[in-house]
Amino acid sequence: MRKTTLLLLLLACNPAFSDSIQKWTDASGQIHYGDKPPPSTARMKQHIEIYSNFDESAYQAAMKRNSALYKEVRQIEKREKSRAKAAEKRLDDYFKSLDKKSRDLERAKAKKRQSRESERNRASIKLRRSKPSKTSTEKHKPFQL
Repeated sequence: MRKTTLLLLLLACNPAFSDSIQKWTDASGQIHYGDKPPPSTARMKQHIEIYSNFDESAYQAAMKRNSALYKEVRQIEKREKSRAKAAEKRLDDYFKSLDKKSRDLERAKAKKRQSRESERNRASIKLRRSKPSKTSTEKHKPFQL
């Protein structure tokens, strides 16, 4: 697309295709443009001169500069894309490590909770064993009248 546009622009600037454009209005009031002089019935409004000083070597140098700049831009874009992917991967890894730490912390809390509950159970069992129950002593008392 760019090459076609550039080629058309270069051809339009070529002196072989045009060196002057004339603008005139005909008898009905329509405006015309052309490289040939208007018919004698039309009023001449403006005579536009186009000078072409196309330099092929300057054009080639500009094309080389543009090509080099285009390649540099593509390299920069590629580098930035790879940096963005690397940053995204680091962020994913960070979130995964946070998730793992969170799961480990939850497991530790659950284990600690379970340990406390088992300690309470052991303590309550010991307490029950150490206290004699009233019901057992009452059963062995003799009956009195």
